[in-house]
Amino acid sequence: MNIQSLILLGVTVSIFLMVLTVGMRVAPGDLMCVLRQPSRLVKGLISINVLMPIITVLVCKSFSLHPAVIIGLLTLSVAPVSALFSKDMLPLVSAERADYARGILFASTLLSVILTPLAVEAIDLALGGDVHVDPLAVAPVVVSSVLLPLGVGLAFARWSPATRRWIPLLEKLSALVLLACVIPILIGTWPLMASLFREGTLTAIIIVTFIGLAVGHFLGGPEEDNRTVLAFANVMRHPGVAIAVASLTDERLAKIGVLVAVLVSALAVVPYKLWRKRLHAAAAAPPRPSPPATPTR
Repeated sequence: MNIQSLILLGVTVSIFLMVLTVGMRVAPGDLMCVLRQPSRLVKGLISINVLMPIITVLVCKSFSLHPAVIIGLLTLSVAPVSALFSKDMLPLVSAERADYARGILFASTLLSVILTPLAVEAIDLALGGDVHVDPLAVAPVVVSSVLLPLGVGLAFARWSPATRRWIPLLEKLSALVLLACVIPILIGTWPLMASLFREGTLTAIIIVTFIGLAVGHFLGGPEEDNRTVLAFANVMRHPGVAIAVASLTDERLAKIGVLVAVLVSALAVVPYKLWRKRLHAAAAAPPRPSPPATPTR
């Protein structure tokens, strides 16, 4: 087994562990939260699984990007929402809205088994065949790395609730495995990384991120917490799934393209995150007591 095979195996293990925690963490109330309001669920899925790939295709066609960057942006746009999304959202929304974040995460993860291969085919057609990924090759990757661990996690949560105490450890282990896979990729391709940064590369990634945040914020509805959840769901995608799909292409720097897109997007989202954090803190702060009335003579 060569180093490339080991890296792909490590990415698969990382995805398996992270999605396993998704299944273990989801409670029946989380599912009912999104099912009780199907219009909100449909808006969320359209935003995540339809609008974001379309936006990404349009931006990629508007810039002269390196093929690896194009693949990185596109594979992220069709990947399920990152399992870290729910954890990162909890400090930014009220406790009664946390179930919506977990429900969106679960729905995105479950439907990615069907939607990710379909989105890959649609993107290939939209770009005129410039991105060569066989949807039939994508389906087994998503099923084995998403559907299987999700089912196992749900079974653990249902029949052995005590296993939930292992969730933090599994999340850390998943992150460490993914990091162990990313480091060899960076070392092996570091001399070639500069070639990915053509004129407009940073601008294109930032535009995709900003538009994704704006679309999610708008479609999230009138409630501020829901806007925050959907905005971040649009741009926080699982890098492991994106790397696994990108590795099916003929572009040797595709995995680096994913990492570049993830890093730049993570920096671009900081201003929005700080804004939503301040807004949530202001809403959660207790009202100031009114000053005592001045007695009249």
